[in-house]
Amino acid sequence: MMNSKGVGERRVIEIISSSIGKRCYDDVEVVSINSIEVALKCDMLVEGTDVPRGMEPWQIARKSIVAPVSDMASKGVKPLYALTSLALPKGVDERYVRGIARGFRMAEREFNIKIVGGDTNEGKELVIDCCMLGILEHRVVRRSGASTGDLILVSGPFGYTKAGLKILLEGAKASSWFKARAVRSVLMPKPRLRFGLMLARYATSAMDSSDGLAYTLHEMSKASGKRFIIEHKPIGKGVESFARENSLSIDDLVFYAGEEYEIVATVSKEHLDEVMSISRLTGCNAMIIGSVHDGTGVHIKDEYGERELKGYGWEHLA
Repeated sequence: MMNSKGVGERRVIEIISSSIGKRCYDDVEVVSINSIEVALKCDMLVEGTDVPRGMEPWQIARKSIVAPVSDMASKGVKPLYALTSLALPKGVDERYVRGIARGFRMAEREFNIKIVGGDTNEGKELVIDCCMLGILEHRVVRRSGASTGDLILVSGPFGYTKAGLKILLEGAKASSWFKARAVRSVLMPKPRLRFGLMLARYATSAMDSSDGLAYTLHEMSKASGKRFIIEHKPIGKGVESFARENSLSIDDLVFYAGEEYEIVATVSKEHLDEVMSISRLTGCNAMIIGSVHDGTGVHIKDEYGERELKGYGWEHLA
């Protein structure tokens, strides 16, 4: 039975996990088959909630692959194979389907994976469900594992994705170069696959930021039983000017957007040089944004003192 309040996506996961006896949850699932460990990830793209205005069919199909690749990257898992299932609305034309096929092929080449099959059905709107299989390059990096004294890093700056959505959906004002940068972050998101695979050797915990930076930090803090203190906001170039011009909150653009597909990780100080070297090698712009302490919760520390960073983020059904 439906009611006006309903339940959010995370509560749905809790209920189903409890019912099937699953005792933990992470961004990929690792199973052993005859002593061989493989990683599995399933991710669903739904047109009504995941496809902003202006996206071409090939970009939509590519994005459906980007999402599970990004989760695997943050865990140190190399993606290999995928099954992609499609629900298409009645009356869809061949040109649109060819666009979807083009996006799948581009993703195969870009991420060196193979789409080996799937299913096709009819629906009221486009839905692409991707089930991906991968192998561990070194070890799986959980969202738990951060230790007191670790540094908190992100693989790149934040703020562009929500700015891009504001430009595409609300006509927000922006300079030509910033508009191009922000809109590209929405239409052509880039998972940090090479960085994630190499980072796995050193990261003590990690997640991808596709549900928002604040939510990701809270999930990692809670899973590790540690207090995260953020001392440097990872603000992208031009984001502050864009926020001022459109009377928007910097914190809202940086911490509460989602779909950036950056990696958020903790590393010990002794491995910082190696990690920053990996960042340069893989073309990332990794930066240290804070540190791990005893305690609980996530806080921002700046010239105004220390305050709690609220942990909400994107959630389906909420």
